[in-house]
Amino acid sequence: MIAFHLARRWGGRMWIGGLVLGLMLWSGRAHRQAAQAGDERLVLAFYYAWYDQKTWTSGQTPDLPLTPYVSAERETIARHVAQAQQAGIDAFVLNWWGVGNQTDKNLQTLLDVAAQKGFRVAVDFDINSPFMSGPASYADNLRHLLQVHAAHPAYLRYRGRPVVFFYNVARLPLSTWRSIRDQVDPNRQAVWIAEGVDLKYQAVFDGHHLYSIIWPNRIPPSQTLPAWGDRLRRYNRQHGTDKLWVATVMPGYDDRRARPGSGFAQSRQGGDYYRRAWQAAIASRPQWIIINSFNEWPEGSYIEPGQAYGDLYLNLTAEWSARFKGADFASAASAARPKATPKPPTPRPTPT
Repeated sequence: MIAFHLARRWGGRMWIGGLVLGLMLWSGRAHRQAAQAGDERLVLAFYYAWYDQKTWTSGQTPDLPLTPYVSAERETIARHVAQAQQAGIDAFVLNWWGVGNQTDKNLQTLLDVAAQKGFRVAVDFDINSPFMSGPASYADNLRHLLQVHAAHPAYLRYRGRPVVFFYNVARLPLSTWRSIRDQVDPNRQAVWIAEGVDLKYQAVFDGHHLYSIIWPNRIPPSQTLPAWGDRLRRYNRQHGTDKLWVATVMPGYDDRRARPGSGFAQSRQGGDYYRRAWQAAIASRPQWIIINSFNEWPEGSYIEPGQAYGDLYLNLTAEWSARFKGADFASAASAARPKATPKPPTPRPTPT
């Protein structure tokens, strides 16, 4: 995730009738029902909404989209939603920097477009945001998110509860997260999904995911994902809980232009790396699968159509999302598992 680099570089440019009534009420109920997730297998994708035209001339992306765009444009958002739906994606998880910046404005537009299209939206709460600083700020922004955006009929809900992903939770101690949640969501009416490699945070959160499954030591997804799925299920057995496991798939990675001297690349291998990631994710028996990413261009993890690969990764996503939703987990889990849970090297390359 390279949002903070872009924030520093582009900070100055940021956008800091009875029948009719009946139809409106019916439409609202229909969209609200569409946004509910019970025990269905969902395919989600991380979505980034902070691009402007300067992004595509910065020289910091390994490829370019077929159609360069500005994230704030409604037609751009509508195109992205349509592409996602064609690929079997059920919801975007928008990287959100809090109130008062372009990600907040674009979240509202995305929610409105999603409501019209029968699509769903959740938020990845990014505590690395340049617009938030410290626990009090995080709590204030979470209140706004839950009271305003999560009330939208297109906002993703699980068993009636709005879903929020959290990035880089290890930046704060467990006690701080407990304090924030007790202030913001004391009755646990939302679903909080943590990110990272430390399951102790599940004492406060309701599920777990790995933002990245690609590290310089090249641990393959076939080792990483099933092991982490097993690890979370073991946690549930030991604690009598029902935490969600959200498995991550990635098509590849290349942040060398965005992080000269420290970046690295994982070849896409003509789509084979993505195929193997999906296979491993399904074998890990997750409730949901999340794609990293729909359009993280500076880190080269996008599946959005681009000049180098065209529609290949949307087509692969359509194929594998269908497999996931119809998978027999008993047979999928028969693949060999590692004896120990792989852990990424220290320091991790992804957060900035």
